[in-house]
Amino acid sequence: MKKFLVVLILMFGLVSLSKAANVAYVDLEKVMNESEKGKKYKKELENKLEFYQNKAKDLQAKLQDLQKQLQSPALNDKAKEEKRKEMRELARQLQTLEAQANEELAKMKANAEKSMIAEIKKIVEKIAKDRNYEAVFYGGLVSGVLYASPKLDITDEVLKEYNKQK
Repeated sequence: MKKFLVVLILMFGLVSLSKAANVAYVDLEKVMNESEKGKKYKKELENKLEFYQNKAKDLQAKLQDLQKQLQSPALNDKAKEEKRKEMRELARQLQTLEAQANEELAKMKANAEKSMIAEIKKIVEKIAKDRNYEAVFYGGLVSGVLYASPKLDITDEVLKEYNKQK
């Protein structure tokens, strides 16, 4: 009798496991890269990067100019030392600029991603509730989903709804 109950319980367990849960997945990377907000954030980052690159080019040009001036035989030792001092200061400014650029760009990217993910999550939750999904997984470059049937992909719907937001 005990064996019969164990077999019966195992059968019910297998039957319940064999019924697929109502799940979906979203390619988060695609939504973030192809959405209007994602494109806007990317453009802002590119503009800020260009700003810092232009400032760095200016400093590098000044350094090269000072380097050429140092080669002049007309400069006395005191003037050469002054030029070297200016070069050290410009090199320090260049390093500071690079650190500042890296920090600001990383912060901008992190804030944009955090904001977008929060907004996308709300859309996904609404779609999941409307369709009675038990779980929605995220796909993309880094995710826990190695394969998902295209039938489970709600990325385009999420992207469409996300682009409707202002």
